[in-house]
Amino acid sequence: MPRKSASLKVSVDQAIKELLQLHPDDTLAFLLPEIPTQRGAPTMWRFHNVQVRKKDLLRKGLVMDLNIEYRFREGAPLLLVLVEHWSTSRSVDLVRTAQYYLDLASRFPDHEIVPVALITEIDADPVPDGFRKMALGVEVIRFSTRVVQLSQTQAQDWVDTRNLVAAALLMAMGGSMSRSQKLLATIDFFLRHDEGETRLLFPLISEVGKLNEEEHAMTIKYLTQLPKPLFMTMLEEQATASGMAKGIAKGMEQGLEKGIQQGLQQGIRASKLEGARKMREHGIGWEVITDVTGLKPEDLQD
Repeated sequence: MPRKSASLKVSVDQAIKELLQLHPDDTLAFLLPEIPTQRGAPTMWRFHNVQVRKKDLLRKGLVMDLNIEYRFREGAPLLLVLVEHWSTSRSVDLVRTAQYYLDLASRFPDHEIVPVALITEIDADPVPDGFRKMALGVEVIRFSTRVVQLSQTQAQDWVDTRNLVAAALLMAMGGSMSRSQKLLATIDFFLRHDEGETRLLFPLISEVGKLNEEEHAMTIKYLTQLPKPLFMTMLEEQATASGMAKGIAKGMEQGLEKGIQQGLQQGIRASKLEGARKMREHGIGWEVITDVTGLKPEDLQD
């Protein structure tokens, strides 16, 4: 199905930063999952709003994306995570990240500093995680970063997670799951989540996941708590009956994908019908309703 993404006029970069800042514990668990395992949950965190020191007084300093300082009871107490978000793999600039890292190292000499490159582009090729520079046959500098590239991340590893950061980014992840399975998993997570925050995050989910019009409409239908379409109920009952209550992550039967895609079409039509009925109840004329939904009076008689 073509990925005709709905235009939401959202700044992905800004939305990503806000997501990571609102949930720093989930951010750590998603970007550096080994740290909570080794040191336990962080006891506190704080953010550093810093710029690289100016090299030219006529120009502004370069703003680093996000710096989160964590403290722990176990292991090294101070960890500073430098997160650089890149919307596309071709925009990754590790030399610039290295410049940020060196600047932070001079400011926070007692901290472990971990640079992370978060790349949210769908279907992107793998990107290098470091570089080295030589001069006169001698290695002058070697730099490496943790690369978290959604297109190279296995969605099935995060589908049952309680991690909000991972759930918000699931649609852009790679792996063996189909788009429909990832969409169902995302909807299921956010139906059990805080409604206000869910509505706030939906534009990011749609933009990062490049939701097409059918996926966009289906997700809105769920997240606005409208009646569940019949095809979704049937899928869930089938999953339970076959021992796949958690089967979104394990994969569905071959051929179910076609049924899901047909269901998406039914879901968007049901959503339009519901919207048309509500507009009629409020006295809105058919000229406007048809312009908005594409439906005509006879469609409500189906």
